[in-house]
Amino acid sequence: MSKSAIAILLLGLLASLQYWRGRRLNLTLVRGLARQMEEALSPVEKEYTWIGGYAGVVARYSLENEEYPEIKATISLLPHHSLLYLPVSILLGRRDRVYLLIHSQRKLTGKAHVKPGKKAKLPHNISCLHRDQVTIRGEVVHRCYDSEEEAKFLTSILSCLKSPSSVEHLAANVEESAYYASIKISRGDLAELFNCFLSSPHSGRDLFQGQKRRH
Repeated sequence: MSKSAIAILLLGLLASLQYWRGRRLNLTLVRGLARQMEEALSPVEKEYTWIGGYAGVVARYSLENEEYPEIKATISLLPHHSLLYLPVSILLGRRDRVYLLIHSQRKLTGKAHVKPGKKAKLPHNISCLHRDQVTIRGEVVHRCYDSEEEAKFLTSILSCLKSPSSVEHLAANVEESAYYASIKISRGDLAELFNCFLSSPHSGRDLFQGQKRRH
């Protein structure tokens, strides 16, 4: 057998092994996250749709909650099952993440974005009337908003978390009357975030009045 044939055979064996291990890892992550969300939300209806093979799942939950009747979660995973595409995805900055869309019955008063992290930056394509920073447990939180009420509400959600940096980005999406959240799976605690949303009245109370810096 030639060296080329041996190399192709080894590559095929490695690809098969990586596919088996990666598929099992992604299935374990999806099952664990789905169980965590179902325990926190106790949905009356649920629906799961696989996306891109084993690259993720879109979950839709219907709730018996007057303010938040529906939550949509997109679990986006690295292609752990692909020997060739996995390193490319990591180099491109992709990570295992969950994206949430929490639909509200209440009409949102305007758009707002909050993003924790000293070096965190809000997307440049976001235009807003106000930009400032607040500090939660020593963590700098960048805010960009038209509605101060929504900015205060999102800030209060972050303050409810043991680790505000577990959330990458929170936003009030006026067009869809929903709140958006981006969470890194390795850091985030979905149950804690859901509990903060479902148990926090939309009071607009600013817990950080007097601590913020405007730009």
